Amino acid sequence: MNSNEQSDLTLSIIVTVVGGQEFVSRCLDVLSRQVDFSNTEIIVPYDRWSASVGKLTKDFPQVTFHYIGNLGAASSEEISSHQHRLYDRRRAVGISLARGRVIALTEDYAVPAEHWYQQILLAHEQPYAAIGGAIDNDVDRPLNWALYYCDFGRYGTPLEAGPAEYASDVNIAYKREALKSISNTWENAYHETLVNWALRSRGETVFLDPRMLVRERRPTTKFSVAFGERIEWGRVFAETRVAACGRLQRISFIAGIAVLPLLLIARAFKHMLRQRRTLKQMFMTLPLATGLIIGWSLGEFMGYMVGPTAEEYLLTKPVTET
Repeated sequence: MNSNEQSDLTLSIIVTVVGGQEFVSRCLDVLSRQVDFSNTEIIVPYDRWSASVGKLTKDFPQVTFHYIGNLGAASSEEISSHQHRLYDRRRAVGISLARGRVIALTEDYAVPAEHWYQQILLAHEQPYAAIGGAIDNDVDRPLNWALYYCDFGRYGTPLEAGPAEYASDVNIAYKREALKSISNTWENAYHETLVNWALRSRGETVFLDPRMLVRERRPTTKFSVAFGERIEWGRVFAETRVAACGRLQRISFIAGIAVLPLLLIARAFKHMLRQRRTLKQMFMTLPLATGLIIGWSLGEFMGYMVGPTAEEYLLTKPVTET
């Protein structure tokens, strides 16, 4: 985080590259029509796996495109198994560059709703350190709905405002000082769970505010691709989780895998009912969601089995002053 200079910027928006140039352009086009650049900056970190994003500098001259080279990048040329780690690194670099008093995160698949920018500012008139928003699916295809309920169903509208354990990095905004106080949790890679849990452990509140709304417009993909993603992302989640716990808790997480698919399927079904999806939508979505949930559960199991212990994590993690 840029701690050496005092900033008069109100808001920094970090757009994480997930889909690539086409989707970054779409997201920035929407944001540029909302944002007051006199008090707001938009930052797009990209690396050699997303180098084409740099071509957008001419189209969006007011946006900061930051090339981060190979820092924190995947160790393999086959990035399919390292995508989530690349996203986490891009977010961390974006946060480190941000100068606003409030720092908002989204991704290029997300299309901010009208007045999203203003709603972030209004939401942060409240005293909460982290405020997450609502996320809706904007692509009416069975696999898109399945992916949505695996990732974002809990944030779908109607969304009740209030304190929460979870908020998504696709639509969240932090007070700068709160992030600065836990910089050791995100300086190398931003994991939404670790960051939000760290804030809560300090007595801060993670709050959900439905006024902040984005809509996911993920492109069509194959089930096999989505299944592989779920395995990898489940593994990243588990490795992150066990890095902050002891061996006995790791064993309990491994034992819990036996019931995890049923729990996640029930949760997805609950959110479908809450959002009043039709029987046809549920019939088309649930089998695909079940398959993806099984993939996630396999990934979690792998992460719990091979992820670093808390002691190993502390030995390898750089220590920096906040």
